[in-house]
Amino acid sequence: MESTLQEDLIGKYLSGELSPGEKGELMAWVDASSENREVFEEMIQLWSMTDEEPAFNFPVKLPNAWARLDQRIDTNIALDRVEPQSSPAKPMPQIGVPPKIRSLNRAWSAAAAIAVLLVASWWIFLRERTPDTFAISTQTNESRSITLPDESKVVLNENSSLSYYYAGDTRKVVLSGEAFFDVAKDARHPFVIQSGDVETKVLGTSFNIRAYPDEGKVKVSVKTGRVEVSKRKKPNQVTIAPLELLPGNTGVYIAQTEILEKAPDVATEDVDVWQQGVLNFQNGTTLAEIIPAVEKLYDIKIKAEADILNTPINRISFSREFSVQQAMELITVPFNGKFTFDGETFVLSRGDM
Repeated sequence: MESTLQEDLIGKYLSGELSPGEKGELMAWVDASSENREVFEEMIQLWSMTDEEPAFNFPVKLPNAWARLDQRIDTNIALDRVEPQSSPAKPMPQIGVPPKIRSLNRAWSAAAAIAVLLVASWWIFLRERTPDTFAISTQTNESRSITLPDESKVVLNENSSLSYYYAGDTRKVVLSGEAFFDVAKDARHPFVIQSGDVETKVLGTSFNIRAYPDEGKVKVSVKTGRVEVSKRKKPNQVTIAPLELLPGNTGVYIAQTEILEKAPDVATEDVDVWQQGVLNFQNGTTLAEIIPAVEKLYDIKIKAEADILNTPINRISFSREFSVQQAMELITVPFNGKFTFDGETFVLSRGDM
């Protein structure tokens, strides 16, 4: 099993110590790839031999480690069936448990012991890991400044999670949500951020990544230096050419269409302006793109009539210091619209003709 910081979350999951926030982070990691799911299922299989009940039910395959365990069980059964060669005494009659059942019981007991040993050894290994792994998450209306073990600095936006670890010679980060990175320079150890299907590779630079799963896209904007943004290649998929981004450049990956392309440039001072509780949108941004970000900024729900979602918006800014009333009035200006509130959701529509 590859040594990652997710091992600690799996260990907590198996021992019933996982918090709700950690559970969400672990499930997101499990769903990120078939390899992750196979690792997770393998540990559930091993743990199940100790009569512990996992918190979730998954369609379990037969991973290689479990197959090896089965092979060892078969070997134990076969050895148990071999007749002793050096005992001249008359064998005592067997009373009670039939030989076949007794052999199986002995084999399964051995299997359980093996599983317990594997899990226990693995858990001790986790506890003795060096501090080269890191995981953190934020809640609504919470942002956090972090210094990673390699001295890279990160500001994590609200409702986001970040995991960091070394993978060979690579500094690896898994991000869900939004974060601004100021990466420590280290030419021998590239810094790679995985955000869903997108990878961003750097040596030393500062940039912002917005990758909230519910928005259906990943947006990378560079403040200083240079980064390479690419789509993670899956089996039987055509490789998409990576984007090289310089200061002021923005790259956007749309999950639904699997298109990775450059977006209009932004002023470098706007790249991480969200840290001041501000949202800036460039000319041509549609209402459909603006609404999810405004919902997060003010922790509200917004719906809009279908015919106005593609309305292009001129440059517009929102601040956390605005009241919700002010924000709703501002968002309706480009289409001469109005808004109503039904007690839970703000509904946008065109104004009276």
